[in-house]
Amino acid sequence: MRITSLSALLALMLLLSTLPSAVASSASASFASDATEADYPRTITDSAGRTVTIEMPVSRIIVLNTDAAEAVEMLGAGEYIVGVTDSISGKPALFPELTDCEVVGTWKEFDYEKIGSLAMAEFDHIVPDIIVIGYTYPDLPYGIFSIEEGLAPFGNITAVGLDLYKQETLKDEIRKLGTLLGREEEAEAYCEWCEGKENEVEAAVEGLSAPRVYIESSSKGGIGSLSSYGNGSALNDLCRIAGGENIGRDLVEYPKVDWEWVVSENPDVILKIKSVSDLGWSDVSPLEAERDEIMTRPGAEEISAVQNGKVYVCYWSMHFGLDSVAGLTYWARIFHPEVDLDPEEVQQDYLALLNFEYPGENIFVYPEI
Repeated sequence: MRITSLSALLALMLLLSTLPSAVASSASASFASDATEADYPRTITDSAGRTVTIEMPVSRIIVLNTDAAEAVEMLGAGEYIVGVTDSISGKPALFPELTDCEVVGTWKEFDYEKIGSLAMAEFDHIVPDIIVIGYTYPDLPYGIFSIEEGLAPFGNITAVGLDLYKQETLKDEIRKLGTLLGREEEAEAYCEWCEGKENEVEAAVEGLSAPRVYIESSSKGGIGSLSSYGNGSALNDLCRIAGGENIGRDLVEYPKVDWEWVVSENPDVILKIKSVSDLGWSDVSPLEAERDEIMTRPGAEEISAVQNGKVYVCYWSMHFGLDSVAGLTYWARIFHPEVDLDPEEVQQDYLALLNFEYPGENIFVYPEI
C-alpha cells in the first residue's frame, strides 16, 4: 500500500522545517493508531455544525469524494477504506490502492442500499465501527444532511461532514478527522508542515502590490457563460493568501460570468484551472491550445494579462484539499515572480507524504513561471 511510510514521514516533519524527499522516500515504518476501546466514545462538531460521536475505534470508512479519500490516506488510515465513489475509483494514478474498493455511487448520487449492505457485511446487524465522510453542502442533495437522512434507516452508520478542500478550514478539519480516527499525531504533524508553508508564502508576499486576477474553471457554456470563483470559494481564499486580488471576489461563490465582463475588468493575471486524471501533464499540446483559445477571444488584446503573457493553465488537483499549499505557492510565484519560493519543492514534499515519487518531467503550470 502506498501509505506505508506515513508515520515515519510525519515524525521527521516534526523535527524538520522541510521534509527532504530523499529521506522521505527511504522511510518505511508503518503506523497503527494508539487509540483503543477505552479512548472512545469521541465527539467532534463537524463542518456542518453537527455533533458527531464515534462509539468505538473506526475500522471501516466510506469516502464520497476525492478530498476525503486523500485526507484519510494522508492520516495513514487508507487501509480501512471499504467504499468509494466513481470519482475516486476512476483515478488510478491518484488512488491506486482504492481502484478495487466497492463503488457506492457517483460524486453526487449515492446508493444508500449498497452502503447499508456494505456496512452489514456478513452479519445480521451493523457494528458501529464505520463512518461515511462527505461534503457539507447543506442545501444540496449530496450534502451531509441528505446523506444523514439516506443512512438513517440502517442505523449505526455515522455520517461526518468535512469539506477538506478550503485553505481556511482545512487544518481544523484534518485535526477533527484525526480525532475521530485516533490519528492526532499524524494530523498535527501535517498541519504544522502546512502552516509553515503558508507562513512562508504570506511572509514573501507581505507588502507587495496585489495583481488583479481572473480565475476560470470551465468555458463549456461558451464565452457568455464562463465558470469562475467568487466570495466564499476555496480559490478566492487561495488567491488572497497568495497575494492576489480576485476580480470575482464580490460575486457569488461559483458565478457564471461573460467574457465581456472579464475584458472590462482588465485583470493582470488569468488562471485557467484544468482537470486531469493523472499527476500533471506530460504533453504541452492541450495546454498550448487552452492558453491560445483564451488569448484569442474577442477583445483579449485589450487585457493586461494577455499583453504581458500572464495567462496560465494550472493543474486542478493541487488547488484543493491537502496539496492546496502547493497550488498556493505556485500562485504566489505567478503573482510575484521575484519572491524566493519553490513550489516544486513543496509539491515534491507533499507527494513524498503519499509515498509518491515526484514526476519531475510532468507539467503542473503552463507556461513555466
